[in-house]
Amino acid sequence: DADGLNAFAGQAHKLMDIPAPLVLTPHLGEFARLAGMGVEEVRRDLLGAARHFATAHRLVLVLKGAPTIVALADGRVLVNPTGNPGMATAGAGDVLTGLLAGLLAQGSRPEDAACAGVYLHGAAGDLAKAAQGEWGMKAGDLSRALPQTIVEAAGRS
Repeated sequence: DADGLNAFAGQAHKLMDIPAPLVLTPHLGEFARLAGMGVEEVRRDLLGAARHFATAHRLVLVLKGAPTIVALADGRVLVNPTGNPGMATAGAGDVLTGLLAGLLAQGSRPEDAACAGVYLHGAAGDLAKAAQGEWGMKAGDLSRALPQTIVEAAGRS
């Protein structure tokens, strides 16, 4: 996430040398730098750019935004239905990264962790919005909403 991604700007090919499965979580600007593209170029074909990058580098790409896109190494691209503009706040990406790291540490496959994590993160944002509105939402509001979000999601399965 963030500066860890910026370290690979213009050198994304080096990601292919990393033996561990990767889940990258850039926002649009970070992704454009990483992919060596302009922001407007990426914006014109978000799904295509995400798919191409994930397949070319054999990784899972979580392109944060409205909506968040998950691109898998096998070419599948999923669009997350949860989340809201109030989540565009400092630290919200850190909550997502922590959630993904927790799911991976519990043995989830990277593809599953990314899809579940992105869904739960957005759903926590939606829960926080319902409780307080999206104006003034902070990252801590997301992390506080996660336990209830997980319980509710588990009840739906």
